Amino acid sequence: MTKVVKIFLIISLISIGMLLIIFWPIKGAMKIDINGTQISVMVADTEAAHKQGLSGRESIKDNQGMLFLFDQPYKYMFWMKDMKFPLDIVFIRDGRIVDMATDLPAPKEGESPATFTPKEMADRVLEVNAGTAKRFGWDLGTEVKF
Repeated sequence: MTKVVKIFLIISLISIGMLLIIFWPIKGAMKIDINGTQISVMVADTEAAHKQGLSGRESIKDNQGMLFLFDQPYKYMFWMKDMKFPLDIVFIRDGRIVDMATDLPAPKEGESPATFTPKEMADRVLEVNAGTAKRFGWDLGTEVKF
């Protein structure tokens, strides 16, 4: 094999590897559509991921969030433990918003974190930046497409 062919093969393999890294779907990530707005979500589908949530993060981007998946509908309690930025928490069942807790402030130093329980049972819960629900016109009954 000539030196030129070897160089070409190496460059080709590196290029293919870079394309796979760029375009390979991120494990645990997906997009959802709410009222015509695309939200890129990290998926929390294990007990450990549910406990961690967005706690400890400095922020998330607009149109980004975390989607919590549960096996069955229930009135799952959420709290603002170790949150560093304000949130909207959107409770979802059967592809519709059933309750929301909006503009929730992060707890101040030494303050006990607030807890939130929906009025209706939900099997999915979405956390996004505070103000997102209002900005995009989400309300009870709004359809959520997965």
